[in-house]
Amino acid sequence: MTSTEHTKNETKRSVYDTCDPQYLRELREAAGIDLVVLARSACLSVAQVRQLETDDSDGLFYSDAIKRQAYKRLLMILGAEPPTVEVPEDLRDANKVADAHLNTLDQIVAMSHQPVMNRTTADVLGVLADKVKEHKQATAALLLLAMAIVLFVLHGPLRPTEMAAVMPAAAAPEPVAVASVPPVVVEPPEVVAPAASIPAVPALPASVPVVVASAAAIHKTLSCAYSNEAMPQLTPFVAHKEGRYVYLVSASNVDVCVVDGNKQATTLQLKAGENRSVYGVAPWQVSSLQLQKIQIYFQGGRVTLPDAANHVKLVEVPVSR
Repeated sequence: MTSTEHTKNETKRSVYDTCDPQYLRELREAAGIDLVVLARSACLSVAQVRQLETDDSDGLFYSDAIKRQAYKRLLMILGAEPPTVEVPEDLRDANKVADAHLNTLDQIVAMSHQPVMNRTTADVLGVLADKVKEHKQATAALLLLAMAIVLFVLHGPLRPTEMAAVMPAAAAPEPVAVASVPPVVVEPPEVVAPAASIPAVPALPASVPVVVASAAAIHKTLSCAYSNEAMPQLTPFVAHKEGRYVYLVSASNVDVCVVDGNKQATTLQLKAGENRSVYGVAPWQVSSLQLQKIQIYFQGGRVTLPDAANHVKLVEVPVSR
């Protein structure tokens, strides 16, 4: 590649990377294509094409990467030649590339012909013993599980007292701290029955831990559904698009519930930096325990969330032309 060709290629790449508005406008005018026709051919709005030609910062694109992709799509429709990739000097010679592949194959064949390392039975047993020492707790758990299976097959299920006698003292689990959740008292219905017909329930030994779910874990099991509760109603400052979808960007790992006007619920588990779009009809309901860590875009613009709000309602407004 000559220096002139290299300079032209760098110029084309700079046009693609910087989204030069003057170059796009001159190229469209030279092709004699109307702004509306070009926008429809590229599946973009007229306002987005006008922004690319005038370099206005109206925020019609969610990110710079999406803006560059739209700019490249317009240039390809107008017949602009994309920049070429400069091939290194070593990869231009076919003979050098073939020799490099043959050398790699020779090295693989030479490695396959190496003699196998001689290992005695004592060495193998020693390695296995070292592995067992490294994982003492896992080995003890497997042995206890095997003992429990054998006893279950031979004698049936053990009572709690017998199980406590079989388990060694070293393997007894440590008591787990119980979360401070107020107990729920449910009164059973009155049943008239002889006292002898009710079997006695054996008490659990002190060594058996009690695990109680935390309040946060109980809340996560709640289903995502349409809510009739009163919640803040939000609308975009300026609507550039129809309200057929909601675009979410998360700053951390959060769970989000999105419900559209048809009461179709969608549960999203967003990771840090992840973005998702949910399609449907307005109005929308968006709820999360960490709603302040989510950026919500609706009708082409970001929606400002009120402080300490877990539920919001997005109401569609007419699109400004």
